[in-house]
Amino acid sequence: MIKDVKEYLSTVGNRLSKAFSVEGFGTEKELEFWSLSAEHMSRKEPPSFPDIAKWIDMLYRAPVHIVYRKEGDNLVLSRRHLFVENLLKKEGGTSDKKDFSVEEKQFIQDFENQMGNLEKKRAWDDDFSAHGISSHTIGNCEHIPIYDTDGENWGVYVVGPFIKSPDLMVPKLSIVGRILAIWLVRLNEEEEMARNKYQESIDEVASNLGTGALNTEGIMHLILSYLTNKVNAKSGLVVELIEEKPKIISSLNISGKEAKEVIKEITDSKRELYIPFKAENSNGFIWIDVDSTNPDVGIESLKKPLSDTVGDLISYREDNLVFSNQLLETYYKMLRAIEKSRDKTQYHTPRLIAFVERFGMFFGLEEIEIDRIKLTAKLHDIGYVGATSISSSFSIDSEMSHPITGAKMVNQLPIHKDVIKGIETHHEWVNGQGTPYGLEGDKIPWSGKIISVFEFIVDFIETYEHSDAGKEEELIQLLNNNLIERADKQFDMVLIPTVIQLIQMLGWEGCKSLGVNE
Repeated sequence: MIKDVKEYLSTVGNRLSKAFSVEGFGTEKELEFWSLSAEHMSRKEPPSFPDIAKWIDMLYRAPVHIVYRKEGDNLVLSRRHLFVENLLKKEGGTSDKKDFSVEEKQFIQDFENQMGNLEKKRAWDDDFSAHGISSHTIGNCEHIPIYDTDGENWGVYVVGPFIKSPDLMVPKLSIVGRILAIWLVRLNEEEEMARNKYQESIDEVASNLGTGALNTEGIMHLILSYLTNKVNAKSGLVVELIEEKPKIISSLNISGKEAKEVIKEITDSKRELYIPFKAENSNGFIWIDVDSTNPDVGIESLKKPLSDTVGDLISYREDNLVFSNQLLETYYKMLRAIEKSRDKTQYHTPRLIAFVERFGMFFGLEEIEIDRIKLTAKLHDIGYVGATSISSSFSIDSEMSHPITGAKMVNQLPIHKDVIKGIETHHEWVNGQGTPYGLEGDKIPWSGKIISVFEFIVDFIETYEHSDAGKEEELIQLLNNNLIERADKQFDMVLIPTVIQLIQMLGWEGCKSLGVNE
């Protein structure tokens, strides 16, 4: 698991280990435990996960309860629950933060920050096949293996950290595991059906959005291929002139450098296969590299329809781009309405946009690349707009699926593929333990990698934004340590030095101020 999570929990281990003693777990407590299990078993519907966690917590009085589901050779995070009262040793406890002291709130904040950055996936280890103490997940935790009705490993229930099973219950934990299996497998089946229905609804929403754009480059390529084959030529160009400056829209069998030289020579040429066109806000020409002595093979009659069609296509492309930008701006405002409804995320996306713009300049990206990464940042969480159109509630599953939903929503719009791929992959980890596809290394596009690291930074700022004054240097150091620890695991190592340099330059107050004045 992540080293800094383990180290952090180790620093609070003594505190947590003394939180509640399990020595007092006797016959009376055990009867209460089995009585509650019987009550749950008598219900028509399986208990909810919070109810299951409360049942197990009668044994452990532990802060953290997590379920990992086994999928192939990996464990995938399925559910998690934090008992704040156990974290703070509040016997009989409250979980209302307004009742906590400043120190307690800070302790909870630190712990939640670590919890929020657990790996969504981790490799399966055969040690999970038997009950016992494990350091695989989050520090020193007890785990209970879960087997399905066929006797196959279904997953593992993790509880801890720094907690032990009551001696009285150790021989009976296999029974506890079977009961957990009945509840969790059934609960998962019901949620799987709901998840499939949710995904079908998302797919329906995305498919009902229509195509939204013609592939102008593809159409130009088809026209060039047809003309070159028709006259037995080797290469061709479609060139748009914007304020008399040439822009290559499509090319066939000719390099960019060669194309620029050709354009200089043929702009005023009367070559046989030079077909001019006029669009709404520009003009241009189709050029085919054909020998002027070559006889006209039925091309003359095509010149006017080709000229008219290409001109209209360029005009359509411009109109479609205007509408697409308007649509994306509307999506963005819908996303911002979701973010503003939660105190923690009210500056989330504007802050991310501001960060990646400054990073782009620091890192030496070209202007067009900075524009693309800013658009990726603007739309990275757009999948939540699609999710909210289906349900107002969010779960770990919708959290994992929103990158796919967002990519589907914009896939047919005339925006660069790096933007779409960045939306789709901004929760992937370079070690392959991210979501939704488990991509690793160079299989993750640069846009996804940049958004990933800065969303982590923005999440960190949101967690500690209201910390007491005087901790600025300490928070910057903690953030830098987190980034260094995650390099080559969650984030691309190449990005980290520039990212840290940017954070150091801005300082804590500078980081907090980004995006506030949207």
